[in-house]
Amino acid sequence: PAAYSADAPDVLLKILARKVGEVAELKEAMAKDSGHPLHAVMGAAAPAERRRAAFRALKKSPGSLAVIAEIKRRSPSKGFIGEIKNPGKLSMLYQEAGASVISVLTDGEGFGGSMEDLAAVVAAQAKCKGAFPGPCPVLRKDFTIDEVQIAEAKAAGAAAVLLIVAALGKENSERLLRAAERMDIDAVVECHSKEEVEAALEIGAEIIGVNNRNLRTFEVDLSTCEKLKELIVADGRDIVTVAESGIKECTDAWRLRDAGYNAILVGEKLVELAEDKTFGSNPYQSSYNGARGLIKAFVSKGSTKYGRPGMGAFYGRGEGAKESLGEIML
Repeated sequence: PAAYSADAPDVLLKILARKVGEVAELKEAMAKDSGHPLHAVMGAAAPAERRRAAFRALKKSPGSLAVIAEIKRRSPSKGFIGEIKNPGKLSMLYQEAGASVISVLTDGEGFGGSMEDLAAVVAAQAKCKGAFPGPCPVLRKDFTIDEVQIAEAKAAGAAAVLLIVAALGKENSERLLRAAERMDIDAVVECHSKEEVEAALEIGAEIIGVNNRNLRTFEVDLSTCEKLKELIVADGRDIVTVAESGIKECTDAWRLRDAGYNAILVGEKLVELAEDKTFGSNPYQSSYNGARGLIKAFVSKGSTKYGRPGMGAFYGRGEGAKESLGEIML
């Protein structure tokens, strides 16, 4: 059954109550239609070997950083971020710039997303099959409280879902993590505190996201990631770590890379740069788009010692461009 933690922060409780209604509507639609595609997904046998597409995409060599580039129109804390009239095209800009995974918000009321956005991004990325670089795995970013939402993501072509420990608690997080594994879809298990990281480790999470935002005060502190990374390292398992929230400059990304994180998740800043019309009427034209430059700066071998904020926001120029190995275009 759909379930969440009664101890979840107030900012989540209203959203989670809304999700219970959405899950109920989805299950009602399934009950009325024996041929509903989600029946097949939920009834399928677990694979002999999981694909782990998102895990593999984020697992870079030591000293390298992967980027989860997010498509998000608004948020309860920030408000309006961007129109994003064409999420599929925006995902291609991200992919061409060097992102490893595309995150798509599918919550409508709070974030302006939809399952149609997810489908559009999956379809756009599928066109890259057989090319280099290939398609990015897609993360469905939503407030998951029930297995049927995982099945819905799987049916839509997503490679991963989000599980928020603060919203679910340890028991529900474990239940949904096992369901995701059974359906052959990765789960990013998001944590905000020492207790939540410990819970994620105990349930066997393979991708752990550490969010720098305090859900009770809304303050953002990058040192949260640095402090909690030590707990994950001490576990000794092969775990992909993702730093989330508060990453706006290339120096922020390099700081988290140097702290040992495999990946960063960035949404707000990339969308703002992608939709900046200062340099033209077509905001997604990659030749001059600021989001393209910032992603390139994020993944470059830049130095926090010699770098400075703001220099990588356009074309990746400055430290990011100087220290990158360059591009070969055929």
